[in-house]
Amino acid sequence: YATMFLEVDDALGRARHASPDAVVVPLGVGALGAAAVVHYRQPGRDPVTLVGVEPTDAACVTASAREGHLVTLAGEQRSIMAGLNCGTPSPVAWPIVSKGLDLFVTIGDEWARQGVRDLAAAGIEAGETGAAAYGGLAALAARRVDVEGLDGDLGPGSSVLVLVTEGASDRAAWLEILGVEILGS
Repeated sequence: YATMFLEVDDALGRARHASPDAVVVPLGVGALGAAAVVHYRQPGRDPVTLVGVEPTDAACVTASAREGHLVTLAGEQRSIMAGLNCGTPSPVAWPIVSKGLDLFVTIGDEWARQGVRDLAAAGIEAGETGAAAYGGLAALAARRVDVEGLDGDLGPGSSVLVLVTEGASDRAAWLEILGVEILGS
C-alpha cells in the first residue's frame, strides 16, 4: 500500500498539484487506512483530513473507534462491498488507524451503487468495493451519513483524493447496478 501513496505523490507532483486537503480510504480490516496514516502523518507533510469509509453493517473499525478497543462484530457481514465485509479490525493496523484517522464514515449499499454509477459516468470502471470511498465522500457531501470523529473542514474548494481500489470484479453485478440488461439471462 505504501507504493500506492508514493505513486500518488509522484503523479500529483508531475501534474503540479498540491497535496490533497483530504484523503478518503475504504476500510476493511484497516490495513489501507493504516498505510494512509503512516504516509500522510509524516513530519513535514501538509495537514490532511483522513477519512475512512466502511459499510454500515460491516463497520468493525468504526465500532472499535467508538469503544476505544478492538471490537468483533456479531453475525455475518453482508454488504455488496464484499471486499469490506470484515468483522474484526487487524490488530496490527488498529493502533495506527485508531490514532490517525480524522473521520469514520459508514455507508449503506445504496451509496456504493451510486458511486459505481457516478464513476462509470466519468469513465472509471469500479466495482462496489472500489466505489465505496467515492460513495462515502458523496454521502458526506450530502450530509446523509453517520460520521464519527472530527467535523472536517471540507468545502467546494477542497482537493480530495479518493482511493478507488477495485475494478468491476463481479461483471454481472456491475452491469446490473448500471441498469444494463444482460442478454440471455
